[in-house]
Amino acid sequence: MGTETPGGDPFAGVPAGPALAAALARTPVAELPGQQVAAWMRATFRQRNHDDAVLLEAIRETCRSRADTCRRVRDDGFAPRAAAANLGWSAVTASARYALAVFVLDAQPALGAAMYEGVLEARKAEIFDAATEGLDENQITEVVRIVLPEAPGLAYQALRERILEVARALDPQWAAERLAAAVARARVATRPSPSGAVDLCGYDLPPDLAQDAKAHLDALAVGVQARLAWLGVDCGVGFISARIFTRLLDGTLAGLDDPAVQDAIVTELAGGNPPGHRPDGPDTDPDSPGPGDSKPDDGPDDQGPEGDSDEADDDGPDGPDSPDTSGPDDRPGEGGPDGPAGGDTREPVVEPHPVGVALRLRLSTLLGRDRHPAELPGLGGTPSGVGHTRALDLGAARWQVLVHDPDGHLIHLLAWRAPPEAHHDPRHRRRTVEITAPAALLDALDTLDVSGDHASWLAELLAAYRRSRDAPPEDHPATTTHDAHRRLPGAALARWIDARDPVCVAPGCTTQARRCEHDHTLDWQHGGRTRADGLANLCAADHRAKHRRGWTYDQNAPGRFTITDPTGTVHRTGSRVVRPLPDPVAPDHPFPIDLLGPRRATTDVDHLAATRPIRRSTPRPDDDEPPF
Repeated sequence: MGTETPGGDPFAGVPAGPALAAALARTPVAELPGQQVAAWMRATFRQRNHDDAVLLEAIRETCRSRADTCRRVRDDGFAPRAAAANLGWSAVTASARYALAVFVLDAQPALGAAMYEGVLEARKAEIFDAATEGLDENQITEVVRIVLPEAPGLAYQALRERILEVARALDPQWAAERLAAAVARARVATRPSPSGAVDLCGYDLPPDLAQDAKAHLDALAVGVQARLAWLGVDCGVGFISARIFTRLLDGTLAGLDDPAVQDAIVTELAGGNPPGHRPDGPDTDPDSPGPGDSKPDDGPDDQGPEGDSDEADDDGPDGPDSPDTSGPDDRPGEGGPDGPAGGDTREPVVEPHPVGVALRLRLSTLLGRDRHPAELPGLGGTPSGVGHTRALDLGAARWQVLVHDPDGHLIHLLAWRAPPEAHHDPRHRRRTVEITAPAALLDALDTLDVSGDHASWLAELLAAYRRSRDAPPEDHPATTTHDAHRRLPGAALARWIDARDPVCVAPGCTTQARRCEHDHTLDWQHGGRTRADGLANLCAADHRAKHRRGWTYDQNAPGRFTITDPTGTVHRTGSRVVRPLPDPVAPDHPFPIDLLGPRRATTDVDHLAATRPIRRSTPRPDDDEPPF
């Protein structure tokens, strides 16, 4: 992502340090226009990052200093206590900061240099340290080389996922062993919160089981929410999911099938009233927005001059061709507490089957040509072995192949099917498996005489590729104008947008496509057209910001956006179908996996004492994660 200030950034050429500090000190902030205020904020951020690097250097030097001499000594295990005594920290905190100083200044000096320049903050340096736990130093150096240029534009969780994605590609064995060690520590624990409530959490669960469990829970909750909305009871999906979760575990719902579970939860949350009863109260006001609304109160208004929600009723001209994009946040049975629109008084029924993209895997990995990591959308990356097994478990899902160019931009979207040996579990029939493939790989396969057990399966894929490659522009979703004059995209175009924009296109947002809305970049009522180069995925919050909070979007090329925020600062983003990954790099030394907890692996005790103290890191919440 790129950021630029129209008219120039007055601090851009000033290096972080005394010069930038002086420039900031004499800047009359109250007299600056919005663009310059944003530039001032970025400069202040650079200066803080520089100061954090100076502080880390001061901690390192203090821990290695001795009275009456300028000679520095190695860490004897007690050195951080000097920093703790001087700064009013605990020994644990001082040890953690000293270890970070050694990591960024000695072990990985590129990180330290980036901090001195102000482009990398200390928290992101910590993420590099924690996410590469157990890798060899030369592998960590390669991770830093690849990811550091991207780090300033990535949010914390996105940075962690990118580091892990690259690390798993560099050493698939490390990834598999690290996952196995974590799963061996799987447990369920409770923790009281300051409010008096209790957190009941499962830790280190197998990713495939956790994904199915969470998706099934969400699907059950959506069905309950729709039925409660019909009864005039307003409950969020999160609250309902938590109630189902606890009731399933406390034995209340033991032995019930999914419809019976939903019946029981509806009865409980509706105040013990039988299905069909409508409680009196403020929630029954027909004019009040309930959980059946497709957007929050201040969201875009389809009827107003600024609205462009793209969530119009399906009974319009686009209805018959509208895609099935229902997901855990969908609101079946819209129309408020008086029942569904059109006078239908039947209680809504929602199948308790999860929807959405369940897996992203590279075709080369599926064919056994490499061991690149897979992705479980919403949960992050996972080793190639887990991804391959997961793919075979999802045989009943809809399979599609995303063909991309060398820059990672989508050029073809092909329907496929699971391998012959895949399992067809009906629970997964509404889910999607996305296989990414460079066009060069399919071109190479197209010239080969494919044979063997999977000959017909691969031949199917190549036939679909040829059809898409040879299709006229009007038959290709990237260029078709079939839906241009319709309010909503048809199924094929909707799938194309969701594949091209797998997450919200707003800067820094990671909301999955199935939770986003198809937004016209140029508003429909202002002449926008329903085409691939005129639509984008925006989450509800960023959609509201676009219409009500001064954000503007321009789609210069399909999937590539110029976004201007309310200060006038310009951000440039592009769609991401696949990101480049390195080839494996063998570690200098094999490393053991500690089943009791992560620990830096090394065979040189003296080197460890000199450059990286052994420590156990404590989990730290950040702005992207729940506090556990």
